[in-house]
Amino acid sequence: MKSPSSVLPGFWGNLSPVHEDRLHRLWTRLLHLIEASSLGALEQFARVNSLEQVPSTPSLSPTPSRRNSLLSRTEGTLVRRGSRNSVSVHHTRLLQTLREVGLSASQVRSVRRYLSVLSPEDVRFGILTAAKHEHLDVYMLRFLRASKWDVNKALVHLLHSFVWRLKEMQVDNVLLPRGELYAAEHEKNMANPPKSEEARGFISQMRIGKAFVHGLDKVNRPIVVVRVRLHDPSAQSAESLNQFITHVYEMVRLLVTPPIETSTVIFDMTDFSLANMEYAPVKFIIRCFETYYPECLGVLLIHNAPRVFGGVWKIIKPWMDPRLVDKIYFTRTVEDLERYIDRDQIPAELGGNEDWEYEYVEPDPGENRGMADYATRDTLLAERQSIGEEFLAATARWIRAGRANNPIELEAATVQREGLIEQIRVNYWDLDPYVRARNYLDRTGVIQDGGAIEMYPTPRAPAPPAQIQTAKILQVAQVQRAQVKIVNV
Repeated sequence: MKSPSSVLPGFWGNLSPVHEDRLHRLWTRLLHLIEASSLGALEQFARVNSLEQVPSTPSLSPTPSRRNSLLSRTEGTLVRRGSRNSVSVHHTRLLQTLREVGLSASQVRSVRRYLSVLSPEDVRFGILTAAKHEHLDVYMLRFLRASKWDVNKALVHLLHSFVWRLKEMQVDNVLLPRGELYAAEHEKNMANPPKSEEARGFISQMRIGKAFVHGLDKVNRPIVVVRVRLHDPSAQSAESLNQFITHVYEMVRLLVTPPIETSTVIFDMTDFSLANMEYAPVKFIIRCFETYYPECLGVLLIHNAPRVFGGVWKIIKPWMDPRLVDKIYFTRTVEDLERYIDRDQIPAELGGNEDWEYEYVEPDPGENRGMADYATRDTLLAERQSIGEEFLAATARWIRAGRANNPIELEAATVQREGLIEQIRVNYWDLDPYVRARNYLDRTGVIQDGGAIEMYPTPRAPAPPAQIQTAKILQVAQVQRAQVKIVNV
């Protein structure tokens, strides 16, 4: 891992005492919501949260035994669910306790709305599903930084992302399991024209390379290139376009390996005209950057934009958070791009020396055979759930140790927690072939078994091999995170 001096403040590995306190508080809120959502023990939310120093109020029922709090035990859930009437009472109490820890009225309404569509299991394991192989503190810190370290705002933001991911876009239970092969198989489904149109709209964007992932910038961030000139607003539905955008986001997420946490995006505006302009997908991309995948963008380069784009920029710039605007740079020449990317890693079509062209590799009919092995999938999912329960209990122990200013217990809890996070990472890559359809990066050897990444894999060329050029190989091993030093405050 990089030394703290080389990691930006607020990122994992370089947290100030204030940052660590905010991380503790966000985990505390999430654990209580998990418990409240699962058990109906909502009245505990404010009372046991001594990190917040919130006074109790007469309207709340007597304090339950602390052994029933997730923050005061290391075992699984013990409290039984209440009756329908008690659940109604608990919902009323939840509104009160959320206000007591500082949530505004609008934030309380948002949490209530999100919890109305998220099951207890969604809340409890939503972060395990969304984080995939990523260090769980890294994932949480994204929402804290995006929320300017406002813990209540980060909690609302996190729940919002769960609702979008699990209920609206259905990223992990529909989009990724279907993938490119499903689209290729259903694009000519004459029995179901709407499904055929959606599939064709999705796969056609992959084939033309409207957006692709290739190479690394100067700080080893994966590069996404978007060829804006290839966008025809009439060529696909809004649903197909949003699915494609999300698919590309998920592809690049798999390539981000410690200590790197972000990617570089190039919007290639060469030959752009107003016929390519469509505002709805621009708004969706902004929501992805700011809401659904916060703090995943390193820099965004708008390259070779024509004069006509100036008017478009005046319209879309106010839609963005100023912090997103600060990550956007306009480039004109390959020399401009070289400020961010070495020339030998800039594709030739952008003026660089990288002799590489995008060529889509069609899905193989048998490439997702692992997804039919339900027994192995279910075993690995059960393992992930079990590790997740242990992790939540270890996180409760970690919070208690920090609260009690007990350095020995804190060190033990940290070691246990980091070990469980590593188990979650390993489990994801074991599980991956059974829950995610293969994509272009799998077929071209960029993503390999066990999560190994070769950003410049050896080209698959026919015999004889004498003419094959030596490939640039970059083996990115999935490394275990070093232990974070927790500072008691």
